[in-house]
Amino acid sequence: MLKNATEYYRCILDNLTGGLISVDMAGTVVYLNPMAGKILHWDEAHKCLDCNYEKSFAGFPALKGVIKETLETGHTVRRAEISIMHANVPLIIGYSTMQVRSHEGKGLGVTVIFQDISFVGGGKK
Repeated sequence: MLKNATEYYRCILDNLTGGLISVDMAGTVVYLNPMAGKILHWDEAHKCLDCNYEKSFAGFPALKGVIKETLETGHTVRRAEISIMHANVPLIIGYSTMQVRSHEGKGLGVTVIFQDISFVGGGKK
């Protein structure tokens, strides 16, 4: 049994089958799970932690735009799609966004949860 609840929760996020990126209200990347890097084909994704999301996701303008819109407007999205490029091949990314709030309701940041849906219905890659 894990004695540290924070470690337990991090392990849950680290083992998700989808990508997860969380950014605080100041625009700093506070969490990115390992699957996010795999889906984006980005070997050095972990290096964006504690960095500004606009700089970190400059190579993924559509994803950067999703984060920007959610931070600026507070509007969340359930089930939408964006296209990102990998080796000159577009990948279709299905995503949802959510606000991260404290128990008191204070906005702490935003989170994007996503999966590569490029081959849905077409077999596994």
